[in-house]
Amino acid sequence: MPDACCSSERLFLNSMLMKIPRGNLHEIEEPLFFRETLFDIGIHNLGDGHTPVETEIVVHSRGEDFFLDGQVRTTLTLACDRCLVEGIYPLEGKLRVWLVSMVRPDLETDEDHVMVLAAQQLEVDLTEVVAESVYLELPQKTLCREDCKGLCPSCGTNLNQEQCGCETGEIDERWSALLQIKQKLENE
Repeated sequence: MPDACCSSERLFLNSMLMKIPRGNLHEIEEPLFFRETLFDIGIHNLGDGHTPVETEIVVHSRGEDFFLDGQVRTTLTLACDRCLVEGIYPLEGKLRVWLVSMVRPDLETDEDHVMVLAAQQLEVDLTEVVAESVYLELPQKTLCREDCKGLCPSCGTNLNQEQCGCETGEIDERWSALLQIKQKLENE
């Protein structure tokens, strides 16, 4: 097993990548804890790459197959979609992986990731699966706050911080047909 240190009664694996020796999978009884950075797991586009990504995994043996059930936690620096101000957002996601020696039709994998282990494979690398979990938990829309006013479309002023003197009543004539439809629907 990789070098390990005990801290707060948790076993943290100090590997440069999130790898588990295949031969040890049957022996693992306690949860595994990995602590890597965003850069270490291949994420280079979500803020500070030195931000830690903590992963907790419980290994369940199912004969020759294994089910890994866990959590991924980190914080990300993301820009608000309306005003572009960066903020720190906590992220927590599930990690569910089946490790199988061969694909079987009876394996229920609706929301789970399946990794087929080759006979000669000596270790299980979870780096990509953890990175995928981070990406899947990204919010569809990032807002600094629910009532974010965004930027002025004319001058670019952050309307959360100050008001600008731009006219807001002028409607682009390309949208006039939609405005007419809206007014017609409101009158019905």
